[in-house]
Amino acid sequence: MLTLEFLHDKINFDDKMVCYYDELPLWSSPFGVVLLNNIPLKKNSIIVDIGCGTGFPLLELAQRFGESSKVFGIDPWDKAIDRANRKKEQYRIKNVELIKGIGEDMPFSNEYIDIVISNLGINNFENPDDVITECFRVLKSSGKLIFTTNLLGHFDEFYSIFAEILCDLKLEGEINNLNKHVRKRHSLEDIKALMERNKFSIKKVIQENYIMRFVDGSSFFNHYFIKLAFLQEWKQIIKEENWNNVFFNLENRLNNIASKKGELIFTVPIAYIECEK
Repeated sequence: MLTLEFLHDKINFDDKMVCYYDELPLWSSPFGVVLLNNIPLKKNSIIVDIGCGTGFPLLELAQRFGESSKVFGIDPWDKAIDRANRKKEQYRIKNVELIKGIGEDMPFSNEYIDIVISNLGINNFENPDDVITECFRVLKSSGKLIFTTNLLGHFDEFYSIFAEILCDLKLEGEINNLNKHVRKRHSLEDIKALMERNKFSIKKVIQENYIMRFVDGSSFFNHYFIKLAFLQEWKQIIKEENWNNVFFNLENRLNNIASKKGELIFTVPIAYIECEK
């Protein structure tokens, strides 16, 4: 029976709303959009989002699948779970349950879940095989594992310049460290092998690119997300006594390139991968 409750549910732009409005993480949004554009929609689905963070795309999926479906979100970061719960309440979403936990040990019985999703999570799993094995356990027969990830080749334009600087400075140990760092990203072949050895068949793969543009190297290095997500690992590539020399040269080189080309453009390859048990 239709209740038309939505006709009387007015959303007010008050002091409370400002805490939740327009807070989507820019880094995860292009990947999430590809997922939202391709995930198969079906009523009465039971879904779990591994590494749900503060609620994207978890809360969006819950609304798009509708209240006949149940969506669980799992994340080890308790502050993120708290924020997602507050957003769930503010958005009047009734079919979401947030759980503090990890993908390697999900609190579900065997063959309980219809769809497992993860937006960018696979790069952050310490033990990918353990997570994928657990996904296989909780999924129903013919259940789907759907995830997005950035592939090997991400920020290639930046890493090639980084390597040039290390070569110019004759820092051979750091060059080896950089190569190891770059290779930590999964190739599509790596992901296919991971799925196959954990008994999943890949049904659909979509690859896209998006770009990040900066006016120069200084704006790149001072960007909040670059400092949050990347800079610490880049510093670990280099001996501390070489930090100033390397990053001074790297920033200067990027600034010179931007001056000639008018901007810096860095490419991020996106993969949407849909697997079936």
